[in-house]
Amino acid sequence: MERISLKDFQFDSAFGEQYSREFIGRRGAIKIRETPNEVHIAITDGKDDKLRHDLENYHNHKKIVFFGISKAELATFIGETTAIAPVVTGAAQEKDRFIALDAITEGAPVVNIINAICIEAIRLESSDIHIEAHADSVHIRYRIDGVLRTIKKIDKSVSLTISNRIKIMANLNPLEQRLPQDGRMSVTVENSTIDLRVSIIPVANGESIVLRIFNTSAKLLSLDELGFYPQDLNYIKSTVQQPFGLILLTGPTGSGKTTTLHALIASLPVSELKIITIEDPVEQLIRGVNQVQINDEINLSFDGMLRRVLRQDPNVIMVGEIRDTATAELAVRSALTGHLILSTLHTNDSISVITRLENMGLEPYLIAAVLRCSVAQRLVRKICPSCRKKVSATKKVKSLLEKHGVSGNTVYESSGCSDCEHTGYKGRTVISEVFMVDKNIEELIAERRPVKEIVKYSLNAGMSSITKNALQKVADGITSLREVEREVLF
Repeated sequence: MERISLKDFQFDSAFGEQYSREFIGRRGAIKIRETPNEVHIAITDGKDDKLRHDLENYHNHKKIVFFGISKAELATFIGETTAIAPVVTGAAQEKDRFIALDAITEGAPVVNIINAICIEAIRLESSDIHIEAHADSVHIRYRIDGVLRTIKKIDKSVSLTISNRIKIMANLNPLEQRLPQDGRMSVTVENSTIDLRVSIIPVANGESIVLRIFNTSAKLLSLDELGFYPQDLNYIKSTVQQPFGLILLTGPTGSGKTTTLHALIASLPVSELKIITIEDPVEQLIRGVNQVQINDEINLSFDGMLRRVLRQDPNVIMVGEIRDTATAELAVRSALTGHLILSTLHTNDSISVITRLENMGLEPYLIAAVLRCSVAQRLVRKICPSCRKKVSATKKVKSLLEKHGVSGNTVYESSGCSDCEHTGYKGRTVISEVFMVDKNIEELIAERRPVKEIVKYSLNAGMSSITKNALQKVADGITSLREVEREVLF
C-alpha cells in the first residue's frame, strides 16, 4: 500500500461529502479524493481488514483505492481543522471555566489543536514551542535551528482554554493565572516518547507558555557529526581518553553543550566503564549509561547527587552544570581522586573558565592540576545545500577574513527552497574554540599569570579562536556571515 502525506491533498466535495470528524478520529480513515467512479482513502492501519470491508460496503458502487498515512499526520490534520467555540466573556466566564475543564478532560476540540501544535513542532525538529497571548490573537511560534518562526495565529478567545489544557497535562493549577508555574509532561508520537518541560508566566495580555521539547528516543549524534574541524576534534577525542581530570564545555543556553557531552560519553567504551550522568533534565537516553535527573523540589541537587554518585565507584561522571561553589569544589576534588569529570560552565570563551573557577573560590593550583580541556561553542545554521550559490566576497568580508588569518575570496548565499522551508538554511553546525592544557599552561595557571598571557601562549601553540573558527566556516561555505554575526562578537 502506497504511503502518502495529507499535505499534498485537498479534498474536493463535488462528488461526495467527507466522513464525519468522529469517524475519522475513531477509525483512522479519511477521504482524499472522490470521483464518480473511484474513492481514494487514506488509512492509518493497513492491517485493519474490518475497516477496509466496511468502507468497501459503504462505497459499494465505486472502486476503492487505499493509501497509508501515519497516526501523527492524521492527528495533526484533525487539530489544524478543528474549530473552537469562543470563550464566553464577562460574568459567565467564571461560571463556565470549570465546565470547560471537564470538557477538556473528556477530549474537547482544544485537545486536538494542542496535539497538532506539538506533533508539527516535533516533525519540524523544533526545540521549543512558544504560545503567546497578544492583544488580539494567540501566536504560535517554533524555535527551529535556534531561530523563532511564527507558524500560526489563533483567535484570542481560546487563549484561556489552551492554557488550562496545558496546565492539566503538566499537573499544574489551572486556576492560577497570576503566578509563574513550571512543570513537565510526557507524550508519545508514533511510538516515540517525548518529554516536554513547561514554563508559564503571566504577561500583559494573558500568559506566555513555553514547551521545551526533549526527544529521548532521538538519534544520538556522534562527535564526528557535530561539525568540529579535524584538529579540534582530535584534541577533544584525545582528552576524553584520559583516565582522570576535568573537561568543561562553555557557552550560552542553547549552544549544544549537552549534545556534545553526550557525544563524548558515547565515544567511550561504555561496557568497560561505570559512567553516571547527573542532568536537569535527562534530555537523551544513552545505552549502558546510568543517568540521574535532579529534582530541586526534594533537595536532589547537583552537589548533593554528586556526593552520593562518588560512592558508586564510577570511572566517568557527567555533571550537567557547575552552578555554584559547592558543585565546583566537589567536581575538582573528584577529578583529583581519579575520576574523569565532564561538565558545563557559562563563560564567553574557553580560557575564561579559569577566572570563573577562581571566582568560585577554587585555588589556581587545584585548577591547574585537574583542568584538561575546555571547549567554547556556539551553534549556527548551515546554508541549505540545495539552493546555495557561490558569490564573490564583499570588501568588508575580505577585510574581516584577512584580519583573522582566514583565506578566501568567495562565500555562499542561498535564496531558499522547499527543502529548507524557504529559509535558506537547513540544520546546524558547531563553531568552537578548544583550549588544551599542557605543562606550560599548568604553570601559568598555578602562578596566577594574567589570562591575556595564557591566551597569547595558546594561540601561538595552535589554538584557533572561536572567531577564526566561525569565519573559516563562512569561507568554506558552511554558514553565512549573518549567522556568525548573530552568535559571535567581533
